[in-house]
Amino acid sequence: MVARYPAEVFGFPVENRGSKVEAIRQAHQCPFVNVRCNKKSRLIPYPMDVCSVHINEHVVAICPRRFLENHTVFKDIATDYFGSTNNLILFREVGLRDVGSFDYVLVHHKPMSSEVDDFVVIEFQTDQTTSTGKLVQALEDFMSGRNVGTTHYSFGMNTYDTLKRSYTQMINKGVVMEQWGQRIYWVLQRYVFDNMVHRYHPAFTPGSSATHVFAVYDLIRSEETYTLTLQEYVSASVDALFAALRQNTSIPEKDQFIARLEAKIERGKPRLRLDFRQ
Repeated sequence: MVARYPAEVFGFPVENRGSKVEAIRQAHQCPFVNVRCNKKSRLIPYPMDVCSVHINEHVVAICPRRFLENHTVFKDIATDYFGSTNNLILFREVGLRDVGSFDYVLVHHKPMSSEVDDFVVIEFQTDQTTSTGKLVQALEDFMSGRNVGTTHYSFGMNTYDTLKRSYTQMINKGVVMEQWGQRIYWVLQRYVFDNMVHRYHPAFTPGSSATHVFAVYDLIRSEETYTLTLQEYVSASVDALFAALRQNTSIPEKDQFIARLEAKIERGKPRLRLDFRQ
């Protein structure tokens, strides 16, 4: 059976029932931003703070705030792009007309001045679940004291939809960054990144030299927590991402689609009949 259950609730592994951790949970605090969790579900009266889920051998983040742990991501990217963390300011949700908004912009300014020397855009992309009511049930079971780590909950992962939405943004925002001669870092977890590679097969270059830089992280279990850990940087041009989309090898054969239509006709599936006769 596929093992599916919450991995972290209010910032800590479900196996961690220590008194300090339980106090954080009872206060409904998000330890990654030190404020009350803002995720909601109409099915429960308290925040829906499942930070990550256990899918087989993977622990997959489903909340963007999970990537804010100790500001590790920003420190890593600052060191990679600027070479240090000095004279930097971080802005959140910076809008750009006709493009959208950037999750974060890390700005390097001149010492004792507001003059901008350089900047880098940072985008977070976590995964999402399907049949989320099952995950809500898991959270309710956990908060009532049950050991959910031994129970299978039949929610799913909506990784394909996650990638469809983010891939369009990658191309649109990448065009802007390429025109400006700037870089954009996409923060992805290993599970999502590997899924993207499997679906589209983009041509990546090791390191962070191209317009699109993919900062690949994973959640690594320590004694009492999971730690967000950088695994690699790879990069790609806008052209490389678009070519991967256009040359997608996973496109099914047209004959398969026609066969499916014919099967629907044979089964008399509900459909709209059009009669153009006068």
